[in-house]
Amino acid sequence: MRNSLSIKMRQIVLFCTSVFLFLASPQIAFSKFPGPLGEKIPVHSILLEGNSITKSNIILRELLFQEGDSIIVADLAESIEKSRQNLLNTSLFNFVTISWEQKPEGLNVKIEMVERWYIWPTPILEITDRNLNAWWDSHDFRRINYGVRVKWSNFRGRMENLDLFLRSGKNHQYSLLYDIPYIEKTKRFGAGIEIGHLRKREVGYITNEDKLVFHFDRNFLLLQQYLALKFNYRRNIHTFHLAEIRFQHVEFADSLLSRNKDFYYPGVRIRNYLSGYYKLKIDHRDAKFYPLDGWYVDFEIYKAGLGLKFENPVNVLWARSTSRIFVPLSNRWFFGSSIVGKISSDAYQPYFFMQGLGYDRDFVRGYEYDVADGAHYLLTRNNIKFNLIHEKKSNIGFIPSPKFSRIHYASYLNFFLDAGYTWRGNTVISDSSILPETLLIGAGIGLDVVTYYDKVMRIEYSTNKSGKSGIFIHFIAGI
Repeated sequence: MRNSLSIKMRQIVLFCTSVFLFLASPQIAFSKFPGPLGEKIPVHSILLEGNSITKSNIILRELLFQEGDSIIVADLAESIEKSRQNLLNTSLFNFVTISWEQKPEGLNVKIEMVERWYIWPTPILEITDRNLNAWWDSHDFRRINYGVRVKWSNFRGRMENLDLFLRSGKNHQYSLLYDIPYIEKTKRFGAGIEIGHLRKREVGYITNEDKLVFHFDRNFLLLQQYLALKFNYRRNIHTFHLAEIRFQHVEFADSLLSRNKDFYYPGVRIRNYLSGYYKLKIDHRDAKFYPLDGWYVDFEIYKAGLGLKFENPVNVLWARSTSRIFVPLSNRWFFGSSIVGKISSDAYQPYFFMQGLGYDRDFVRGYEYDVADGAHYLLTRNNIKFNLIHEKKSNIGFIPSPKFSRIHYASYLNFFLDAGYTWRGNTVISDSSILPETLLIGAGIGLDVVTYYDKVMRIEYSTNKSGKSGIFIHFIAGI
């Protein structure tokens, strides 16, 4: 009886998801701003309120207009709303309100902001598995790390980030990141530095039957030390370039390498090497942490081993690209879709460098417990959302600070359908794994809750092509 109900539930979920994803069509609405469309109005003044920490020039950098500019009447409402969205997307403010009044000398614009709390000393209690759902499947409390992380956003009021990481327990990590988004007057160029020391007692060393297998030793199995220099260029509000050069030192225990001869390069236990990374990001989403409208494209390229003699035989090259689109279908219905692709060079790629589907955000929903190894992959995710609770704002009376007392929240019913495929390339994949070079399909229904400080919680029921299903929890937007 229970198996029959489970089969029927999967059939219902797959049917509903297919209907919503493939039969729904977007509707586009247009609105006009009253007044002569071609008339220009000068911006006389911009008044900022509520930015007790954030410097004024950081805020003005995000606006589509400045004092002395002239705005076409037809573009005024859009310019103000996009400027408000840009300020919210900096993650510096919980609330932003922009108002204006017309005077004989032009527009007087007023921007009111509620800043966030920027200093977060956070206790660390984390799992060492790939994600929460994979850990929940084993309930292994030995896979726990503890420590403290101090993250200081908007350091000095200039949108700089200072991140100190002190972690002990099963794995040790000590790292420091200092990121400066703008280092010159035009506010286009930035730089950062990161240094870290990582030691692991438990390492995922092989994939068996599409599951990551871990090896634990009281003595450390893996040592990584690194120093990275970062450089960024932001040509305009929507386009961002990041380049990184990193020096890396790695050491592997013999007991780790003996368990998988393809874990690293044969005969190499200690190696120093340089790596380079570049990312181009073009972002036109309305809200970065949970978008409902707009589009996003990025391109990444990574090279480990830059041809120096001491790096030999390290030689890994891959490129990856992500495209996402978000379309409001009506006042309460929204569509979202993404395509992610990764391709690697023909050079041999050891297991240490290989990362197919099943890591970070790149997995087919319904396969949270699995990995699909491969040097190349393609993934698509598709959502139809229904807004159950429109965004509401509320005050928590007993909290005195508006940084915490003023909250906003919304919820969405989410129907989704994902598909993915991996190719082996020049890698060694376990004969027990069946997911590589197999079309993966997953679908389901979920509830998304969105609130302030860019927090998202998703509770989803997923089923996959193999007939496996389950309830999964995530803390980031599905697309």
